[in-house]
Amino acid sequence: MSDLFSSPVLRIEQPRRVPSAKSQYKVFDAGGTLLARAEERSVSLKRQAWRAVMLDGGDQRSVQVENAQGTPVLMIERPKTTRATWVSTPDGTLHGSIRMDAYQWRYLLLDAAERPVGKLDGNRTARKFRALDAAGTHVAQVDKKWKGMATELLTTADRYSVTFFHTLTDPLRILVVAAPIALDLMLYEGKDVPDFLDGLAP
Repeated sequence: MSDLFSSPVLRIEQPRRVPSAKSQYKVFDAGGTLLARAEERSVSLKRQAWRAVMLDGGDQRSVQVENAQGTPVLMIERPKTTRATWVSTPDGTLHGSIRMDAYQWRYLLLDAAERPVGKLDGNRTARKFRALDAAGTHVAQVDKKWKGMATELLTTADRYSVTFFHTLTDPLRILVVAAPIALDLMLYEGKDVPDFLDGLAP
């Protein structure tokens, strides 16, 4: 885990598929080398169909991150209808959490003891997030690429980037690495059209 996400730039991509059905991602370094895959496990076809039909993005999500060889390295979990995620090791040891702080575009980064180690300070479209450490230093940038109205509303084909400006220590580094998936689970997996359009308002 210590070397897996050491690239100064990470690309996180989600395949085009039916909204809400099953969370899946791929993580690449700046050169396009596959570093990890992440997806929900044991989601029945019945539950996937329910999510797709009902646009149920508020359903509980538990995404397992594996390296390119298939070894689990992280778990990213969001309880049902909650704008918060918890990041842990595969055996359940908690690294910390990412939680909304009053506004849809601001999130606290907390360690396992729920002490602040940083924050994500986003713009009003919830697409560009400055990752700040506990002292307020801009240590990394998390951005979501706009892919067009039809793609954004009707599919879950999303693309994120994480750019590191400083060498970070854990758990802040792990929370920043997990941030694109965590944000996607909290903000976009349901493709809730009213919330989405509210996010585009000036």
